[in-house]
Amino acid sequence: MKLVCLGDSLTYAYGVKRNECWTSILKKKLQVEVINKGISGDTSAGMLARVYSDIILNSPSHVIIMGGTNDFIWNLDVEQPMANLAAIAFQLMSKNIIPVFGLSIPICTEMAQESWKFTGVNFCNINEKLRRLNNLLKSFCKNYNIRFLDFYSFFIRSDGEGKEKYYIDGLHLNAYGNKKIADIIFNVGI
Repeated sequence: MKLVCLGDSLTYAYGVKRNECWTSILKKKLQVEVINKGISGDTSAGMLARVYSDIILNSPSHVIIMGGTNDFIWNLDVEQPMANLAAIAFQLMSKNIIPVFGLSIPICTEMAQESWKFTGVNFCNINEKLRRLNNLLKSFCKNYNIRFLDFYSFFIRSDGEGKEKYYIDGLHLNAYGNKKIADIIFNVGI
């Protein structure tokens, strides 16, 4: 197995050491080649544009795809990232590459608002959009027999917010949160 992980700063593991990022931990646990193609700040459209260069040219057997949060920071509707993520899956399947979706984790709204106040972004409706996107992704995956990893359910509190102990700044996971992502993938399998 050769695995490419396509995504944004959550895949890149913004804010943690390279040996603490979930892709590095997963590489050690699985003993396979894991290529991190996360780019901080990327949107689902940027991920779609990178399919050929970042995935197809690397010839993986599997790809974990996780994105959408930055689309919502840019105030896009849920339908746009859903269309982009579906297009990524279809392109991969046409090349006999197995897509696996990671359901995006919730944010900690107040923590993100404080940590990123210099951006002027209103983070208040992002968790609702993430919930809607994840529900659409689950239905899409069931319809097309695609696996998904439910990171969202693990990181969400009963009030719809992220569990703060796993976050650096309300958006990005700390080392403990990255370890949890790797553990989920390892325990569930790809």
